[in-house]
Amino acid sequence: MQHKIVFTRINATQLPLMYKINILYCILCYSSILFSQEYRWSPIESNDEKLTSGKYHAIIISENEYLDENINDLEEPKKDADRLHALLSSKYFFNEHDILRLTDPTRTEIIDAIEMKRKTLSVDDNLLVFYAGHGYWDESLKMGYWLPSDAKHDSKGNWVSNNDLTVYLSAIESNHILLISDACFSGGIFKTRSIAGMEQGIRRLYEIKSRKAITSGNLKEVPDNSVFMKFFLQELELNEATFLTTDHLFSKIRPNILNNSDTEPLYGVIHNTGDEGGEFVFYSPHNESGSKIEEEEALTSMIVSDERQAVRATIHSENKILPNPKRVAIINFDNTSGTNNEFGDLGGPLRDMLTTDLTEVQNLSMVDRQSLEKVLNEQDLNNTNRFDKSTATKIGKLLGAEIIISGTYFEFYGQLRVDAKFIDVESGEIVFSVGVDGAREKLFELKNSLANKIIEKLK
Repeated sequence: MQHKIVFTRINATQLPLMYKINILYCILCYSSILFSQEYRWSPIESNDEKLTSGKYHAIIISENEYLDENINDLEEPKKDADRLHALLSSKYFFNEHDILRLTDPTRTEIIDAIEMKRKTLSVDDNLLVFYAGHGYWDESLKMGYWLPSDAKHDSKGNWVSNNDLTVYLSAIESNHILLISDACFSGGIFKTRSIAGMEQGIRRLYEIKSRKAITSGNLKEVPDNSVFMKFFLQELELNEATFLTTDHLFSKIRPNILNNSDTEPLYGVIHNTGDEGGEFVFYSPHNESGSKIEEEEALTSMIVSDERQAVRATIHSENKILPNPKRVAIINFDNTSGTNNEFGDLGGPLRDMLTTDLTEVQNLSMVDRQSLEKVLNEQDLNNTNRFDKSTATKIGKLLGAEIIISGTYFEFYGQLRVDAKFIDVESGEIVFSVGVDGAREKLFELKNSLANKIIEKLK
C-alpha cells in the first residue's frame, strides 16, 4: 500500500500588495472517470487484502499565524486540519502515532517532518500530506511555494518550493503518496497524462505506484474560508464504502465545489516523482460497533467472507475422525519470499483458517488462538524466529499439545507454495511435513488440500 496526498490553501487577497497576483496552475488532464461504473461506485470486492498490508501515514500542516507582520494571519487552516486529523484517526486506517500534526511550523520543521517519513516508510506504506496556509506563484521563475510561519515577505530563503517537495516525494519509498493542498500551488507540480488503456480494478490500481495531488483552485484566488475543505471533509465523513479511491472522492466533491464557489479544484499527477498510474485508497475498517478492526483480524475476515473467491472448507469424509485423540497447536506461517504477496500477510490468516477447518475432525482438539497468543506473548516468542527445538517442547507442554504445526509460504511469479512441518512436543523433533503449491488465486483450494494432508499425517 503507498500513496501520498498534499492539501494546500492560498489566500491571495490577504497577502501584501506585491504578492497579490493571480494564482496559476499548469494544465492538467483531469478525468472524472478513471474506472468503469462497476469499479467506480462500489466498494472493493475480493482479493483486496493487500490494502491492509501497509500502514497509513499522514503529515497534516496548517499555517495560521505568521511571524512577519507583512503577511496576514489566517483563521481557518487550523480548524480544517484538526478536523481532518480527527477524521483520519477515527474513521480511516490511520493510527494516531503515524500522524504528524504540525501547527504553524517553520520551513525547517516541515522539511524535518517529510525527511522523518522518508527514512521510516516502507514500500508497502501510504502517505497523505496536507497543507493549508498561504501560497505563492512566481511567474518569472514558474515556481510555486508554500509560506511557512517563519516566511519573510521579501525573501524566498525559507519558503518551501515545488522543487523541494518533488525532490523529497520522489525519494520516499512508499508506493502511494497523496498531496492535498488548500492554497496557491505550483503548476509544475502537475503533469498532463492520458488515461487511455489504464487497467480497471481498485486492487490493481493500488498495486501500482502513485504520486497524486489535489488542489483547491486553479486560476482563481482561494478564500480563507475554504469551500473545497468543506466538501472534502464532508465526503470523507459521509463515505460508507470500505475502500475509497482518490479519483472517486474527487469526482464526488468537484461538482459541489464548482456549484458553490468561483474556484475549480484540480486533481493530477505530481510531476517528476515517479507516478506510474496507481491510486491512493482510503481504507475505512469497522466492526459492528464502528471501531477499527485489527489488521490481521480484518484480513482474515475479508478472506473468509469473500463471496467470489472463498471455497467452503472441505474435510474429506475419510478424515472426519481420528483413530486416536490428539491435541494440536498451529502457529503463524512465515513468509519466506521476502515480500507480501497479493493477499498481504498470510501467516496469521492461514493459521486461523486451518485451525477452524480442523475443529471439524472428531478426536482432534485444536488450541484456540487466544490461548496460543497468550503463551507466545508470555514467552516472548510472538513475531520472532526463535521457535526452536527447546521452545517447541516448552510451549507444547504449556498448551497441553502433543503436536505443534508451524509452516512457511513462498510466492514466485504468481505461484504459491505452502509447507507445514509437524513438531513432536516430547522430542522437539520434526516428525514429518506436508506441502501444497499452485496458482495464488487458488488460495482456498490450496488451504483445503493442506488441511486434508495434515489430517492424513495425524492419522
